[in-house]
Amino acid sequence: VVSHLIGGRKLIVKGSESMSFCNIKDLPRKGSAVLDKKVAKIGKVSDIIGPTAHPYVVVKIFSDVPDSKIKSWIREKVYVK
Repeated sequence: VVSHLIGGRKLIVKGSESMSFCNIKDLPRKGSAVLDKKVAKIGKVSDIIGPTAHPYVVVKIFSDVPDSKIKSWIREKVYVK
């Protein structure tokens, strides 16, 4: 679930419950595609931050995504491919 927006073009996404206490190999990889609920590619994973028990994913939004669309993702689920 998207927690908030930083720097205008990055999303902070709270990791799912299945990511809690998971093996580091099971975390999303940097560069993995991120999709919205309509399965449109919106960006890519740029970093994993926070405690290992409850990680957050930093998503760099693609430049062709309009700013008006970005704010609509706050508190919405996004998916890593």
